[in-house]
Amino acid sequence: MLKDGIYDAEARGMAGFVKVKLTVKDQKIVAADLDLSTETPQYGQKAEKQLENEILTKQSADIDAVSGATFTSNGVKEAVTDALKQAKK
Repeated sequence: MLKDGIYDAEARGMAGFVKVKLTVKDQKIVAADLDLSTETPQYGQKAEKQLENEILTKQSADIDAVSGATFTSNGVKEAVTDALKQAKK
C-alpha cells in the first residue's frame, strides 16, 4: 500500500546524481519526474522519458536498464526504490 503524496529521492548515476520525484495518488504512481541533467546528453539524458514511462507502466522500481545508460538506469532504480520506501504505509 502506498500513501498519497510526493516523494523525492536521489542516487548516484554515471556522471552525478539522478533525482526522482514520484507522485502517488490512490495507491498508484501517477507521475514519475526524473532529473537526469547531470548525466551525459547522448545516453543518460536521452533515457529520461523511456525510464519515466517504464516506472509508470510497471508501478515499481523493477525497470529495465536502457542500453547505453546502464549506470543512469541503475541510479534511477535505486532512487525510485528509496522514494517507494518513503511512500509505504
